[in-house]
Amino acid sequence: MTIISIKDVGKGLNSDLTAEELGPGYWSDASNVRFTNGYAERFGGMASVFTAPSVTPYFLIPYQLATVGYWVHAGLSAVYVDDGTTRTDITGTAPTGGIDDKWTGGVIGGVLVLNNGVDKPMFWNGDTGTNLATLTGWGATWKAVSVRPFKNFLIALGITKGSSVYPHMVKWSHTAVAGTIPTSWDEADPALDAGEQDIAETPDLLVDCLQLGDVNIVYKERSMYSMSYVGAPYIFRFQRLPGDVGMLARGCAVATPMGHVVLSSGDIVLQAGQGASSIANGFVKDYVFNNLNSSAYKRAFVTSNPPKNEVWVCFPYGSATTCNRAVVWNWVDKTWAVRTLTNVTYGAFGQFTPASALGTWAGDTGTWDSDSTTWNADEYSKAQSKLLLCQSTPSIVMVDSGNTDNGSLMTATLERKAMHFDSPNVVKLLRAVFPRVDSTPPATLSIQVGSSMYADEEPTWQTAQNFIVGSQTKVDFFATGRYFSLRINNADYPGWRLRTLDIDYVEQGAF
Repeated sequence: MTIISIKDVGKGLNSDLTAEELGPGYWSDASNVRFTNGYAERFGGMASVFTAPSVTPYFLIPYQLATVGYWVHAGLSAVYVDDGTTRTDITGTAPTGGIDDKWTGGVIGGVLVLNNGVDKPMFWNGDTGTNLATLTGWGATWKAVSVRPFKNFLIALGITKGSSVYPHMVKWSHTAVAGTIPTSWDEADPALDAGEQDIAETPDLLVDCLQLGDVNIVYKERSMYSMSYVGAPYIFRFQRLPGDVGMLARGCAVATPMGHVVLSSGDIVLQAGQGASSIANGFVKDYVFNNLNSSAYKRAFVTSNPPKNEVWVCFPYGSATTCNRAVVWNWVDKTWAVRTLTNVTYGAFGQFTPASALGTWAGDTGTWDSDSTTWNADEYSKAQSKLLLCQSTPSIVMVDSGNTDNGSLMTATLERKAMHFDSPNVVKLLRAVFPRVDSTPPATLSIQVGSSMYADEEPTWQTAQNFIVGSQTKVDFFATGRYFSLRINNADYPGWRLRTLDIDYVEQGAF
């Protein structure tokens, strides 16, 4: 008898390499299981945090004032703000963009700015008695692909002036006074800091920008530039960063303590100001780009789940036209996971203050026997940023809230194929699996073992056996082969965490 003990089951998903190449603790397939602190852990659920939106939301951003915190969501033709109790229509003149005319914007000096690339940029001062208004000082016939705040400036990329298109132009406003928006974009006035410059060294088009420390990183389709404040007379200095990597679409980058994580054309990269390096190659790169719907790629986006140290790269998988998958990178543990999504259109993170029913006994939908949430835990604590996602249902949900996805069961699966226990040429008899699981008894995991004689042969799966937490220490099997596969599945309500895994087998000879 031989017992192989896998102490670190949380090395993460690796779907790019062939299964027989993977070391212990890596998984060849996984769904709705994250990997952190050496453990494999079922993702939390998602729960609605606002009443159903009046429009399908395609953009979401937190907006914090001194006395109230808003979440702003934008549809194709309307924009609303919600404080968790009251929703207000602040649309004003109705926007005219389509689904792929993705919103950009941000908060500068306490003022919200929004832009969809089709209409003139808009701003809102936080007063629910007023509507969005056209950006002050913006030309009557101008449009921009993206508008973002940086320091005391607004930065606009990809400018159209009437019938003239300047796809390489970066245009910046005059400096703004705190509590106001910039008063002018007149680059010809020497008394102002406003200006514009073409970044035409590379032929690819401007996409978006995102602040990194004290510089602004401007992303084109296949290149990147740093934009540094230097003061008068030039105001900004532009420098090309190493590499031929850019951004796939607007909203496809997020800032982390490690730098920017960027979904590019063909890779997912980490960019810390000195050029980009792949974090997906050899792990999930093939999974993403072999399955990304090429006709809906502009609907992909990248966001962050700070309490879990995670970046979520959300994309339309297969023939989906909204995001139905997220590959999730933990920037502390350097692990990858996959989270299934339902009709997600956008996501953002920030502080969230719920309506009174949420987070109370009255607002808890789980049953006493199956609810795995922690007694007196505050999922809605204002001390942490929360990740919220828009769905086309329409709805807005918070991740890691509750045990279900808006009341629907969520199946969590771990799978590892072609395990050979360092003896690929030896036939073995697998007799038992010993999972050590943290969960609320009697949570049930379905465990299945498969066997094959060759690494690339589809395994013959044994009948799945139930493992009941708190009642069992092992699951018995009788499987013979050179290679073994293991599948752990759970569609029950309670969350669970796999700590370690032992496998009992006997070598039978080289034949």
